[in-house]
Amino acid sequence: MTTRLDLSVRRHQDASVIALDGELDKLSSPRLHDVLAEQLDGGACHLVLDVSGLSFCDSTGLWTMLAFQRRAGAAGGSLRLAGVYGVLERILTVTGLAAAFSRDPDVSASLRAVSPADGNGVNN
Repeated sequence: MTTRLDLSVRRHQDASVIALDGELDKLSSPRLHDVLAEQLDGGACHLVLDVSGLSFCDSTGLWTMLAFQRRAGAAGGSLRLAGVYGVLERILTVTGLAAAFSRDPDVSASLRAVSPADGNGVNN
């Protein structure tokens, strides 16, 4: 049995936007792990997860996001969640993890949050 999770990556200067569409669970979390590791290893300081397309997320998915939030932070960067609503919003609230993540209404807001203050930051 395979879980449907489509991942796409866009690079914006020192930030990578990873869009998740489908189900993030025990079967698909290793794919997200590999993509996030590749982005950090490739020089992306900031990771933005566009989670607006998630239809399901289990504890394995949460742990993957938490692990890379810590890893990005340790490297001087960040991990932000963009488009949190529905199932993921409920899971974060029920588990008490809502405050553990920096969250933005959309990818543009996340990119503004990690871009240089002088306005020469990220192009959408």
